[in-house]
Parts: sequence; structure tokens; C-alpha cells
Amino acid sequence: MRTILVQVFALACFAQQPEFEVASVKPNTSGRPGSDFNRMPGGGLNAINVTLHEMIVFAWNLRDHQLVGTSGWMDSDRYDVFAKPTKNDNPTGAKRSFDEDFDGIRMKMRALLIDRFKLAAHMETREMPVYALMVGKSGSHMAPSKSDGLTINNRNGLMICKKCSMKAFAGSLSWRMGRPIIDKTDLPDEYDFEIKFTDDSAAPTAEPTGPDFLMAMRETLGLVLQSQKGPVDVLVIEHAEKAMAN
Repeated sequence: MRTILVQVFALACFAQQPEFEVASVKPNTSGRPGSDFNRMPGGGLNAINVTLHEMIVFAWNLRDHQLVGTSGWMDSDRYDVFAKPTKNDNPTGAKRSFDEDFDGIRMKMRALLIDRFKLAAHMETREMPVYALMVGKSGSHMAPSKSDGLTINNRNGLMICKKCSMKAFAGSLSWRMGRPIIDKTDLPDEYDFEIKFTDDSAAPTAEPTGPDFLMAMRETLGLVLQSQKGPVDVLVIEHAEKAMAN
């Protein structure tokens, strides 16, 4: 009963979300590798060669491990989505940040998935493997930030963070580690720091020129990751149908 109530409540909320003014959804049979989500001026979206799985992850801003219940065609069939915002999407014409624009696009994408793919889903919490971000035995090596705004910039072999809380840092690490990361450092401040490391994904055949990311994080910041079990919010797919081309 609780699952049903959660699902009904969730769908009622989703139905009230803002929508794209015009959107086309067409199968992509090109067979090309890769997929793209491109923000368009004014809050539009062009999503090329994307699966329903990828669209749901994008729309709810999830990591893959937070999506449960996709299989078969949801992971293999690919689509092109071209969506234009409504004329009153930003009636004041106020300049919006990158994150503000993308948050609005994600909300409209949810409505599109419910309409075109007949998506039904609910959120629930499950016990799953996580990492705890903790201060190592040597203690923290960081000093409070003197920067004006938050920056988290990942490059090949270099991570630059400014005015970064440990909660924000843990969130950024989730993408790298493929698992939820919970801040258990008890460090209350915001910090400026850089982590230099050997990026195996960038040049897997190259000889290592420095420590891997986890070792560099421990040596530079005094922080470590510890494998644990913990509560993770997941989106559970109840139903979906293939979209008709239009």
C-alpha cells in the first residue's frame, strides 16, 4: 500500500511540472556510439541517440545505481528528442545560471517521459553499498576557503575545488566512484584545494606519473573513502511503453 501511495503521489506531482511547448521523439537507428544531451537557447533540449534509461537518469539527475527496473528495450532502443521551451518559460528575460537552466529542462523532461513513454515510477530508499568520506589518521590538510564562489572543475589528472564544502565534494566524487558517497568528515567549513593524480581513464596505456586519485586525495587533503552500507534514494520504474515517432 505504501508503494502505491508513493507512486500515486509522485505521478500527481510530476503531472503538474512545466512542459516543453513542442517536442518530437523519433527512433534513432544510426547505430553510432555515444549519446548527447545539448541545452538549447531559452531552455530547450536536443537529446541525440539516447536510451530511455539515459533520459530518466538525466531527467531525475540520478546516478545509474539509483535507477531500478529498466531492462531490455529501455536500455537498448535509442531516440532523438528535439524540444522547444514555451514562450513564457522565462518571461522576465532574467539571465539564468547553467544549473538553473538545466534544472528547468530536467523538470520538463520528466513531463515528456510521462506523456510520451507512459512512464510510471516511484521513489524509495534502499540499503546499498556506499562510501563514507572521512578524515584519515593524519588529520585534515585543508585550510578554510578565501574564494568568492563554489567551483568544482575536473580535468585530466587535476581536480580544482574552490569554496567547496565536504558535502559538495562528496557529491562530485559519486560520479567518479560510481557509488553514493556520504560526508562523514564533520568538517564544517568550505575549502580551496587541488588534487593532482594519474588519470587512468585518460591514457590507460601510459606509464603512471603520480599517485592514483584515492592516494592523491589522502596525501593532499588527508581524506579517505571507507566502504559501508547506507540508505540510498532510488527511482523504481513501474511501467513504460515505447514512444510512437512524432
